[in-house]
Amino acid sequence: MMKSENKIETKELGTVDHEFSGLLQLSRSIAKSRATVLIQGATGTGKKTIAKYIHENSVRAEKNFEVLNAREVSNDQWDHDFKKKLELSLGGTFLIVEISKLTLQQQQKVYEAVQSGTDIRWIATTSEDLARLSAEGKFREDLYYRFNIVNLKVPALVARLSDIELLANSFARKYSKIHARKTPIFSEDAIQYLKAQKWTGNLRELESSVERAVLLSQDLEIRPRDIQVTVAKEPIAVLSLDDKNLDWKPGKTLDEIERSVILEALKYHEGNRTHTAKSLGISIRTLRNKLAEYRVLGIHA
Repeated sequence: MMKSENKIETKELGTVDHEFSGLLQLSRSIAKSRATVLIQGATGTGKKTIAKYIHENSVRAEKNFEVLNAREVSNDQWDHDFKKKLELSLGGTFLIVEISKLTLQQQQKVYEAVQSGTDIRWIATTSEDLARLSAEGKFREDLYYRFNIVNLKVPALVARLSDIELLANSFARKYSKIHARKTPIFSEDAIQYLKAQKWTGNLRELESSVERAVLLSQDLEIRPRDIQVTVAKEPIAVLSLDDKNLDWKPGKTLDEIERSVILEALKYHEGNRTHTAKSLGISIRTLRNKLAEYRVLGIHA
């Protein structure tokens, strides 16, 4: 709901301003249509939030918002999950996250479904340049043009410094509620400290930093000392799965060895969590819990 000429309300982010509000206003203006939407932006910029915002402001808001993450569904499971979500999204919205990760065969099936004229609002997100992938023959040109009817580009957080205070306060409210704590406020120095960061992980990095600050603050004010943007000044070394360095060494804890193995396995499987969990002999739920723990430490996989 509009709060002022330059502010707009979202269910997930609270009130946002300036650069991002313009994107939300554009999203709201096309929400009533049936046009397919392609949302582009770096990882963690809030592409899924934009997709949900479009759904929530459309005539389909009371229907299902189905999400299929191309990074997380194995090839063996993809057909089943796609057909199931296709049925569930009738009358509603179907979001395909990281559509560039679909195989050419999977892209064909998506194209056929979009072309069938079923009563579904199609939205896709990507952190890659689909025009380039299409030119290289790695992504179907017809599917690219089918989704590129409306193209929304989500700016990186570093380009939205005016939003950081509002976003930080929104995340502080969210995690204060989750962790059953009173909601703290940010000191002026803390806000300036947040605005001075590079935020290469975008909203996800800011969110995890704020969650840590909520947990670390000793009173109802968050100061710069409570904010840990990175755990260490040096990058965390990730070991190869066949590296002999995976053996225990003095100074290396079991948690550190486990973390290295999990992150390297995730890298090996190109971010596919299903394949990663299977290769490690753990459940997908266990893997998700581990990755959630790492995010709190400032490690984004």
